[in-house]
Amino acid sequence: MAIENASDPNEDQKSKSSPRISLSGKDKEDKAAQKEAKAERVRGYSLTKEKPDLDGILKSPDTWISPNGKYAVGPKGTLSVQLDKECIEIKDQIQLYAANHLITHPLVSPALQPSLGGLPPLLIQTGGGELLRDEQIYLAHKAAHPEAYLPPPSNNQTAEEISEQASRYKPTNVQLQVWDDLCHVAPTLSFTRPAKHMYRSVAQFGAWALARAQKTSIDILDDDDISFVSTDSESGENEKKSKKNKKSDDQAEPHMGTDGIIDRGNQEARVGKAGDPLPPFEHYMIRQRVDRHGYIYALPSKEELVALNLPVSEVGVPKPGPVNKWVKASQQWNGKFAKQKIKIQQQRMKEMKAGFERFEGETPPPTALAGRRMKNMKKEKAAKKSWGMALWSLWGSKHDESTVSNASYGLPSRTLTVCRSTANRKQIRHHRRHPRRLSRTQPRA
Repeated sequence: MAIENASDPNEDQKSKSSPRISLSGKDKEDKAAQKEAKAERVRGYSLTKEKPDLDGILKSPDTWISPNGKYAVGPKGTLSVQLDKECIEIKDQIQLYAANHLITHPLVSPALQPSLGGLPPLLIQTGGGELLRDEQIYLAHKAAHPEAYLPPPSNNQTAEEISEQASRYKPTNVQLQVWDDLCHVAPTLSFTRPAKHMYRSVAQFGAWALARAQKTSIDILDDDDISFVSTDSESGENEKKSKKNKKSDDQAEPHMGTDGIIDRGNQEARVGKAGDPLPPFEHYMIRQRVDRHGYIYALPSKEELVALNLPVSEVGVPKPGPVNKWVKASQQWNGKFAKQKIKIQQQRMKEMKAGFERFEGETPPPTALAGRRMKNMKKEKAAKKSWGMALWSLWGSKHDESTVSNASYGLPSRTLTVCRSTANRKQIRHHRRHPRRLSRTQPRA
């Protein structure tokens, strides 16, 4: 009997385990909806092939739609852009520098300002090889001709406000220089020859503006007797040209980032050199193209520059090209770092519940660091030193220090102007390394 009544231990464990509960249809739908919502939070955008209901959008007080219907800004900064065959609704922040509803704000870019007229005289130097070249060409002409380059109306400013401010200010005098092949902020590389010519242009423009304000004249002296490292050698150029059968610079040297700026088919005539006195302004502008050797050429006409022929509705607005690039990158990186993204979103929600510091009379956007300062927040630790920026600064400061040293010790101009031979160059290097010995052997200038 004892053997017959003994129970199987496996059967006892099965009886103690909780029974499987089948989900109802509603529960399954809720779980699927939560899963889809989480996937959308990771994705950051949604696509619809149906055309948006413009009538419904226009009736919504929280939604602004562009006059051409290509993009719209909805509640909570949601950005909608019309692509080729579908409409994308972007919930994530598409740009690092501003929230979606602030992309077209006039403080985001000077190109979006109603007017750049009424400013002091401007010198705008841009590199032919930098990404911001066209933007700088555009804003230079916008400052000189405020009413000819108006921004499109947006959710941040109306067409009436733009026209009123544009007509309020007079044109600004602008000297625009587009430097062949140069990078962004090229003057920071002060030890290079192009930077030397750029500084000469800056000095000449500053002297002109000061003399104009004081109604006097100021002469800019040549800095060859002080700055040797960046001295441009005319004899070296002549030797190179003779070896190349006197080919022109434009034919012998390739140029980067100068499409639409240099006409390769025509031989261009030089009109001056960087550091020359300013020519007269024509229609409030001095328009120049400068090569790496400091020679100045005339900039092509406005009709030949792509940046100046954009439709007004295309200036500073979200476009399908950058949006498609953003979508492609989001598909790759959001899927790879989905857990980290969800974790950051949850952390931000906790911070919003805790509350942020507020400023009297100001409401910083969530993208600003000031807008994300939590209440009773501890001071952040000092940032670590950036070795890359330190090295960049060292490259430029070495030449600046040697230039100041030469000026303070008063190197004779005859020693530096006659510096074409190797012996003279070695002598200059020796004087730089031992400046005190120079004062003992030669009188100061």
